[in-house]
Amino acid sequence: MPENNSPDNLLMLCPICHSKITKGDISEEEVKQIKNYLMIKAKGKSSAKSSNTINIKGNVSNSTVANSISAQTIVYKSRSKPKMEFADGAIGKKAELKNYVKHLIDRYNEYKEGDVGKSKMNYAAIWGIIKKEFKASAYQVPEAQFEALCLFLQHRIDNTKQGRINRGKGFKNYSTFDEIYGGE
Repeated sequence: MPENNSPDNLLMLCPICHSKITKGDISEEEVKQIKNYLMIKAKGKSSAKSSNTINIKGNVSNSTVANSISAQTIVYKSRSKPKMEFADGAIGKKAELKNYVKHLIDRYNEYKEGDVGKSKMNYAAIWGIIKKEFKASAYQVPEAQFEALCLFLQHRIDNTKQGRINRGKGFKNYSTFDEIYGGE
């Protein structure tokens, strides 16, 4: 409980773990189990044969739970896929190209949210649409298709309700690549 600041109720956490607990990715029961385990270890009451492994259920990839009293750290590593490297010649290899595509995707999601409402918004949908259209994830699309991807995203932005309203009033829906980066 947030109002209970007794040492028995406290556990030092990194901001990521705190967020996971707050969101419910790590349950209150799991936190209590970890806290109890760490307290026993800190007081030297654990048996010599005890396991150094704590099983944590939920989405806790690469989380760290630490006991500040004994400076003992238990690290949980998930079996999640390693981060994908971008292929040579892919949009993701060049920060400006990647960032501009992200700018367009963010703008599309912002405008689309106005069409469907925040509660019904699927922010991941555009990523799947890009993958289907270009046969690659957005940042794995070859640089040679950068302009086509940008036109595709700009067209989708312009065809949202907010995009049509803005165009009718003569307002821009997004910055161009050249306006942001001054061209290549």
